Amino acid sequence: MSDSLDKLNAEQLAAVNADGNILLVSCPGSGKTRTLIHKIARELAEVDSHRQFVIALTYTHVAANEVEDRISGMGISTDQLWVGTIHSFCLEWIIRPYAIYHPALRDGFRVIDTFDQEVMLDSIAKQHGLRSRFDCSHFATSTGYEIDLSTSQRNRPLVIAAVEQYHEELNALRAIDFEMMLKYAADLIRDNKQIAQRLSRLFRLIAVDEYQDTREIQYQILACIFRATGSSARLFMVGDPNQAIFTSLGGLALPHEELTGMTGLTISEMSLSQNYRSSEERVDYFSRFQVSPMDIVASGHLRDWSGNVTYNRTVDRSQLPTHLEELIRYNIETLHIDPSEICVVAPFWIHLASVTRALVRSMPEYEFNGPGLTPFGENRDNFWFKLARISLTEASPRHFYTRLRWAQEVIDLLVECRATTDDLAPRTLLRFSNSVSLDTQDGVKFLRDFFDAFLNEYSISLDTHEGLKHQHDSFFERMHNRISRVERDEGVSLNDLETFKKVFRPKSGVTVSTVHGVKGAEFDTVIAFALYEGALPHFNEPDKTTAANRSLFVISSRARKNLHLISERGRFDYRGDEQRPTQVLAAAAFDYSNEVA
Repeated sequence: MSDSLDKLNAEQLAAVNADGNILLVSCPGSGKTRTLIHKIARELAEVDSHRQFVIALTYTHVAANEVEDRISGMGISTDQLWVGTIHSFCLEWIIRPYAIYHPALRDGFRVIDTFDQEVMLDSIAKQHGLRSRFDCSHFATSTGYEIDLSTSQRNRPLVIAAVEQYHEELNALRAIDFEMMLKYAADLIRDNKQIAQRLSRLFRLIAVDEYQDTREIQYQILACIFRATGSSARLFMVGDPNQAIFTSLGGLALPHEELTGMTGLTISEMSLSQNYRSSEERVDYFSRFQVSPMDIVASGHLRDWSGNVTYNRTVDRSQLPTHLEELIRYNIETLHIDPSEICVVAPFWIHLASVTRALVRSMPEYEFNGPGLTPFGENRDNFWFKLARISLTEASPRHFYTRLRWAQEVIDLLVECRATTDDLAPRTLLRFSNSVSLDTQDGVKFLRDFFDAFLNEYSISLDTHEGLKHQHDSFFERMHNRISRVERDEGVSLNDLETFKKVFRPKSGVTVSTVHGVKGAEFDTVIAFALYEGALPHFNEPDKTTAANRSLFVISSRARKNLHLISERGRFDYRGDEQRPTQVLAAAAFDYSNEVA
């Protein structure tokens, strides 16, 4: 631990060693995650009771896995560490132990499968004259549910009616979704003070990553714990207000004064201002899009790097795939950038789908990675997804602790549904997985056969475990639908075992992502397109200038060396008028190196 601390700079070390409650404002590339990891490690080293825990709340499951892997890699026991998303925290620490105290939960409940939720919302949306579930975006608050702030005023009454029907149908099924997890957890911890008091004495520290994406209801849940009588829990929040791009879904970077008032804590505000990712030119460029001013200093080994920043406003939409191919080839073949260090980004998947299809076809010698090019849907809480990733991940020393953790998750779910006892050990489950040898290169068949072998090994019958059977059916139905759609719409086959395995390997090809999906990542080269009014910022954003600045800050701060920005021509709005380039970007004076644009 002491050797590791020697690698921290003065700002990072001060944050790790600080006592009390801390709000750590961190610029891009400042070693935020490293600082968070060391803070957690320090707290774990000082835990002196098996009834005392360190809690780490992350925005995604991927981030949670990274935190736990890195802590384990430091040789520190994670027995008293709990890491996960706020939804997982609410389910495990509040809803499941105390459901009996909530009238909507006391007679039993189940967490609705993501696939079932999507099917239900799609159906209800169409009943109300909406296109799909994507028109029904909503989020929980401490007082109820709010419609996505980007929803048009014309559609709001339809969306409100659809969301109300959706909740009525869920209540009839005694089912809850992720937003209901937050709402019911907030109800429970607000109305039953003993819950907050108990948790406040169990938790030594609650560390919150990406605090700028935290929502009002999530702040309220945490505030109940800190305000509880006799609370000894401390708070460590880290993030960047300039990257608060989830505001339409309720995310907000609560100012220091408001955070202090809500929690009742004395909170010290600290900062990380050293950027170790990008060149001084890149830092100078993305700093102009700051909404919350902060001095950012380029401090890494690329500080003096002179790369390319280009901005193209002339390429036509019809020529966009060709232009993107030229940029990718230029970066790989002329600048010798590894494909895994290149990211193609756009505001929404609707922009990326056809472009990705074209790139996959025109550049068959290179791989492209993105959620739209995998056989699995976003259903990480499905039992069979958790088992699939164990079977598809290489049994090697570098993956051992990750697979061991996944095995424990599988066992916990089996115990919960009474399909096994807690006598089953994670290492035993891994030995079974490693022993299975299947002679097929068909991805779907491999998983079906592996699952059958698993059920046989542990004498589990799906006929007597309705929950497991339901998740099994929805897992394969979702997979079939996704594989069929990609093959039909994009001409790309996903149903081979190697493609399935690639999902759980470190990415080796060009990344394709939305702006929201790329946050937290970094690449040598970033190529962004569809930078036009109506997309970035979205036409329903209430504060378009702020939204555009934050998105451009996120996009441009991902790049270490090269940044290519594109506001293509030939996109038209519903009136038939050509969309204008993102005005915040168009107005940003900069000496672009357009000779390669």
